[in-house]
Amino acid sequence: MKLTIDEKKLTKALVMWGKLTKQEQAKELRSSGRALAVRLTNATQPFGMNADARKKGENAILRDIAAITKPLNKEWYAEAQRMRQFDPGAFRRRFTTKDGRVWLEEQDYELNPSNIKEFHQKMRNRSTGRTKTAGMKTRDIGRHGAADRGYVLDKVQAKYIKETQKKVGIAKAGWAECASMLGGFARVKGVGSVQGWIQKLISKYGKGYVTVTDKYVELKNSIPWIGRALSRSNLQKTLDIQRNTLAKSVIAIVKHKSKEAGFA
Repeated sequence: MKLTIDEKKLTKALVMWGKLTKQEQAKELRSSGRALAVRLTNATQPFGMNADARKKGENAILRDIAAITKPLNKEWYAEAQRMRQFDPGAFRRRFTTKDGRVWLEEQDYELNPSNIKEFHQKMRNRSTGRTKTAGMKTRDIGRHGAADRGYVLDKVQAKYIKETQKKVGIAKAGWAECASMLGGFARVKGVGSVQGWIQKLISKYGKGYVTVTDKYVELKNSIPWIGRALSRSNLQKTLDIQRNTLAKSVIAIVKHKSKEAGFA
């Protein structure tokens, strides 16, 4: 994405800002703050605000959890428990196919409803939030310092995936809450409107805060991992877009007022 900042237009807008009444300034600040909140909602991962964005996030969760957990039916899960307890030395051989592919090892974690979330969080990369998948395809060649996969009942895995997918968009909810405080979720040119699936997250997960003064509007998203969900570069691009938009709006208002007064 390439964005050109028209510094002359911005300078002109700053000069014209003083020609607006206090009421007009306040209205523009709130309007621009709301638009920025909607743009930030759109720019925060998963990118976009439509159903496709939601699906993208849900698929990422599915892939991440599937990469670190091996689902077993109740018979194989019971067999893994039995082997671990009574014959751990033969565990690897029991779960090796005829062609030599190892699909379960004694180092793998035994997961259940009480520890699968903790395991998932442990396996997530602190910088990206995604799970660590190194070694998944070469499990018979070396190991990590900690087990890189766990085995779990298939029903438990499916339930955990479904519960986790419900949290897709939490980071967006903070910005969406800011938008609601400044006027709502209506469409903003170029990005659209905040969709219902994001709005529903606000009551439970929203951590948005807004400060409005006669000189500025401050938006704050207190989701702990917002830095992972919205990069500095995307944040800056979004701010620049809204800054340009505000400048155009201020210039248009002043020109309209001048024309009404008979000066243009």
